[in-house]
Amino acid sequence: MNSRERVLLALDHQEPDRVPIDFGGLVTSLHHEAYRNLLLYLGLPTDDIPIMDTFQQIVDPAPAVKDMFHADVVGFFPHDAADFEFKLDPETDSFVDEWGVVYRRPPGGYWYDLAGHPLQEGTIEELKNFQFPDAGDPSRVKGLADEAKRLLEETDKAVMIHAPIGGVFEQSYWLRGLEALFMDMADNRAYVEALAERVLEWLLEFWSLVLDEVGPSVHVVELSDDLGGQHGPLFSPDLYREVYKLRHRRLTDLIHQKTDAKIFLHCCGSIYWALSDIIESGVDIINPVQVSARDMETDRLKREFGRDIVFWGGGADPIRVLPFGTPRDVKEEARRRINDLAPGGGFVFGTIHNIQPDVPPDNIVALFEAAHEYGQYPIGG
Repeated sequence: MNSRERVLLALDHQEPDRVPIDFGGLVTSLHHEAYRNLLLYLGLPTDDIPIMDTFQQIVDPAPAVKDMFHADVVGFFPHDAADFEFKLDPETDSFVDEWGVVYRRPPGGYWYDLAGHPLQEGTIEELKNFQFPDAGDPSRVKGLADEAKRLLEETDKAVMIHAPIGGVFEQSYWLRGLEALFMDMADNRAYVEALAERVLEWLLEFWSLVLDEVGPSVHVVELSDDLGGQHGPLFSPDLYREVYKLRHRRLTDLIHQKTDAKIFLHCCGSIYWALSDIIESGVDIINPVQVSARDMETDRLKREFGRDIVFWGGGADPIRVLPFGTPRDVKEEARRRINDLAPGGGFVFGTIHNIQPDVPPDNIVALFEAAHEYGQYPIGG
């Protein structure tokens, strides 16, 4: 069984030969310092460490490393608009994206923080006058169909297209600022809805353009919209259901019309409270399965939601076990998560978000050794 067949069976809630593994994607990769340490540990050259995402400072691992870890998924990105040129200011260690959002890395920091937001007034008038990037710029998809077709024909991997921006909620707070948007939720509801609608309109136009090009060649479409913190929802569940859920559904409806690919939602934190809604909104796959957060026990998640959604991630507790445990601890943790989530299919093994610099390389190796060893079906057999 090849990688693509393995992933597609798992996504259809069937048991393949082993649990599929995702390593090296936008939310399943590793920080460049962790990668450098891993390469040194493996005795591999460290002279080529390509940064895949400046914001997170993560890498696109070398094909040899992906193969070593039995990766079954390959991903690619849409392009920037023609009128946008990425520029990193070395003096301030900052950059501005095409939306006007400022990112800055503090001295000694491992990644970039949100440092400036273009929507300062929080008024409908300001929103009407704000120039959104051109979602329909043909440059975004120039050559994209050929790239997708190449991955489809020249690899045996499942093909994923990554989301270049956040979802309806995330992009709203990147534009407005998280604290400001939370205040708007309390006393400026009409503005919150207007901003969410405008972001959704952009996403609908963007994904329509992209999927008209690559829809037949992809197996997974990645979206992102964090809704949870470590201990529960980031904001009122009622407001989520009234403002964001229905817009998520409009977006997933469009995507499902354009492609047979499954929809992958990256949604961090304690989101047990939202999983029924996420399923109802048309999402097929949930990631990263943040097992260290409240109410995110993997046996409970599988029992209650495993027939209706695919779990993608969940590999090992990233707060306590992966950075601070022994390789044996990591393997036992991974085995537990596989035993909970893999039976019956509907599970793709991956890290819980990107691996950070404090994770020892022998623990990274142990994690993927465990995924391959304990992920053979029948699970626990």
